[in-house]
Amino acid sequence: MKKIVAILLVTVLVLALAACGTQPSGGGAPAPDKGASDTIKIGYVGDLTGPTALWGTAGKYGAEMAVKEINAAGGVLDGKMLELVPMDGKGEAADSVSAFKKLVEEHKIVAEIGTNFSSCNIPMASVADQVKVPIIGTAASNELVTIDESGKLHPYSFRMCFIDSYLGTVIGNYAYDNLKLEKAALFTIAGQTNSESVGKFIKDAFEGKGGKIVADEQGQEGDVDFRAQLTNIKKAEPDVIFIVMNDYAKTATFAKQARELGIKALMMGHDGWDSAQLAGEANGALEDCLYVSRIGFNSPEAKAFGEKIAKEYNIGMEAECLFGYDGVMWIVDAIKRAGSADPTAVRDALEGTDVFKGLIGTLVMDPKTHNPSMACAVYKCTGDAFNYVETIEAQK
Repeated sequence: MKKIVAILLVTVLVLALAACGTQPSGGGAPAPDKGASDTIKIGYVGDLTGPTALWGTAGKYGAEMAVKEINAAGGVLDGKMLELVPMDGKGEAADSVSAFKKLVEEHKIVAEIGTNFSSCNIPMASVADQVKVPIIGTAASNELVTIDESGKLHPYSFRMCFIDSYLGTVIGNYAYDNLKLEKAALFTIAGQTNSESVGKFIKDAFEGKGGKIVADEQGQEGDVDFRAQLTNIKKAEPDVIFIVMNDYAKTATFAKQARELGIKALMMGHDGWDSAQLAGEANGALEDCLYVSRIGFNSPEAKAFGEKIAKEYNIGMEAECLFGYDGVMWIVDAIKRAGSADPTAVRDALEGTDVFKGLIGTLVMDPKTHNPSMACAVYKCTGDAFNYVETIEAQK
């Protein structure tokens, strides 16, 4: 009887160890995912809930479409299938970092796409370096997404958009050189990384050309009433108001309140205005106003893809879907060139990208900064839509 009991105990112990997996003492790496050899997992972190979920969801849909196309064509690396694992970062830094860690630790992703917020990707970059899994920010444009405060490159952090200094300079120069405007007001959100950064470079470029910032106002993250700042702006009588916010609904509110106060100045913005909903939300308050952003849906291929996403998922044509699609395609391109889905090999191939041609246009990667050079586009509000005006070619 004792022998039987002993055998049963050993059996139970073996089964338990088999079920749990064994690890070396000292917190070694988890046992590998048995499905990893047949499935290549790509993570996606975006704001899938909350006030800016329209962007994060559109990016997820674009990435899903790319995965479907790659798998339908036979996968990569002799038939391995892709799997997209999306997680909600809620547009918040802590939630985005937590989501990324979960993708790495639990899902064993080879690379991650997102987010579209610099404030989220900046802390994610340090984590990516630690876990050695590459991340690709979509519209995360702050310099610190790929370069730390000491000027050192984050080796595992990349992006698919122009940086704040580039975009801010283009906007400031365009307002002065092309529109012949001389007096400007600037409105930014305190503590919002992208808002403050782009705003600074707009101001530097505009003043560097000879223009004057006659009012420099800030709001807080949760503000919905901007009349106090607008009253100050009205007194300064600017020719243009640069509105640098990353929430299209609040930008629309700002514009409506400005018109209610009798402010007639032109309003200009950056890629934070890039939403199909903005013009309608503003209800005429942004008529003839401009913003500068990526080229978006102004190529035949991008337009056709946007219409396909809009029809299949019943959403508006949001440019973030292009980033999601191109993000997957860039990772797949890197995997093919590396001949491997090992995260470090993928990272090396991403850094070694010479030119990547996607729906967002041609991306020329700088291996020293992981920043791309890209053309920009100017958009003008007419009725319930912003329409393409012209392209501003890549500036060095």
